[in-house]
Amino acid sequence: MTKLGAYIPWQIVGTYHNVHTADQRDENPEMLIPFYQIPWSQAGFAVRTSENPSTMLNSISAAVHQVDSGVALAEPKTLDEVVDESMSDQRFTLILFTSFAAVALFLAGLGIYGVMSFSVAQRAHEIALRMALGATRNRVVGLIIRDGVVLAAIGLGLGLIGAYFVGRAMQSLLFGIQALDFAAFLSVAVVLLAAAILACFLPARRAASVSPMRVLRTE
Repeated sequence: MTKLGAYIPWQIVGTYHNVHTADQRDENPEMLIPFYQIPWSQAGFAVRTSENPSTMLNSISAAVHQVDSGVALAEPKTLDEVVDESMSDQRFTLILFTSFAAVALFLAGLGIYGVMSFSVAQRAHEIALRMALGATRNRVVGLIIRDGVVLAAIGLGLGLIGAYFVGRAMQSLLFGIQALDFAAFLSVAVVLLAAAILACFLPARRAASVSPMRVLRTE
């Protein structure tokens, strides 16, 4: 409160409760003051339009020139361009992490396929013995796939738990990243589970196609 007639050093013409600044993460309160009270040599203003912003630059520049012919627009930008520039570092980090994630997903799928197919190949004698005792080809292949899916599901469960904690750590590095992204988790789980099923199905189908007596003789 000030006394009547007292000098008011600042005139506030507007306030904001939360404004995204800098890297778009922080929300800070801000206030608006008249241009003549701005202590800096430069000032900026925003214009909202329903038209293409790039087509409005000439009109805005002409309006500023009418007010003061000695003032010119410096680096006019659209809001999308301002956001893109402020998010450039985060975008690079996102591209880097996405590349690493894609490579990691490929290597994980390749590793699962190799381990599971080797495990099924080691059970060729068991497959031949089951078929010699009367088990059908589809039954044997289904059994192998079921065992492989159980192991893959256990591995996926442990992996998703670890991914959750990694996601929480990434929240401090990237803007707008949630620790629990169901779409990403589901996509990764489907890819890895498909690799495990394929790694079980192909070797089991190939082993079940060979004569049981031939396999038992070689073993």
